[in-house]
Amino acid sequence: MADVKKGDFSDLLDGTFNMISRTWMTSLVLGGVLFIPTAFLFGWAYGAFMDSIIGLAGGMAGDNPASVLVPFGLGYLWIILAALAQGVVFLFVRACVTEHSARVVRGEPANTFSIAAYVIRKKYAPLLGQRVLQMVILSITFFAAMFVAGIFVGIAAALQLTVLAILLGIILGLAGFALVIWLSVRYRVTLESLVIDGTGIEQSIDASMALVRRRWWRVFGYTLLFGLMVSFASSLIATPIMFFSTIRQFIHALEGILRDTSGSQSFNAVFLRLLAGLGRRLGILQYIQSLIACFVTPVFMTLLFLELKKPAQQPASADVQLPAETAP
Repeated sequence: MADVKKGDFSDLLDGTFNMISRTWMTSLVLGGVLFIPTAFLFGWAYGAFMDSIIGLAGGMAGDNPASVLVPFGLGYLWIILAALAQGVVFLFVRACVTEHSARVVRGEPANTFSIAAYVIRKKYAPLLGQRVLQMVILSITFFAAMFVAGIFVGIAAALQLTVLAILLGIILGLAGFALVIWLSVRYRVTLESLVIDGTGIEQSIDASMALVRRRWWRVFGYTLLFGLMVSFASSLIATPIMFFSTIRQFIHALEGILRDTSGSQSFNAVFLRLLAGLGRRLGILQYIQSLIACFVTPVFMTLLFLELKKPAQQPASADVQLPAETAP
């Protein structure tokens, strides 16, 4: 039986790794399968974008720049669409692992496929609406802050106060980013509120803001540190794979440079050859990072959410105990 002690980041990590031994099947089955098509889409989108860069750098446009600029724009658009598709899929997988973690804490049966069916029927549509609402709020906040900054900078520039205009642009721009970050942290456990407590879209946002209130720095620090740890772990796994998958191409490129270093055109050609095939490797990298994240992030955020819900007067030594193993 594992314990998750209150208020300590190291204890949350211990609880996360203990919980993973119970939720790994859901993460592996759902994430391992559903991230495959999005990885292919990412690889194809990155490949199209790299091809457009090669065409642009190689001067393939001739007298018609649109013949290169249009594929460049389309490649960038495909990357955005791939990122949206990845976000939609990851949202579903994260919700399923979150539901699995909550059932383990409550001592309820947790079957991967029944959890997936439950999330699709009851939770997924509200989660999509919740995410759209949050994006709209954050976007409006950011652009409103930039609009206000633009007004003040424009006034200072009209008065020929160049230094003041630059300072106002920097200060107000940073203030706008800080406001968006502040709001995003206040929204950090909206998913957990909706999935675990069954709140509505707006209620989950209100609940998250109430839980994070007066604990903003704690939530910010915990999630930032945990995100850095996950990124580092992902790089440890993905870097060797990326290295060995590109080493042969890099050696061929190096041989080309050693054979002819007299002109920049030869170096540019070698560099462009390195870009070829990079899209597929980036797709593999995206798959690895997403799969690792779906193992640990939903579990950590579930335990953090449950800790935030504990009454403030509860003793710091109180534990959340994980019940005995249930049937998968």
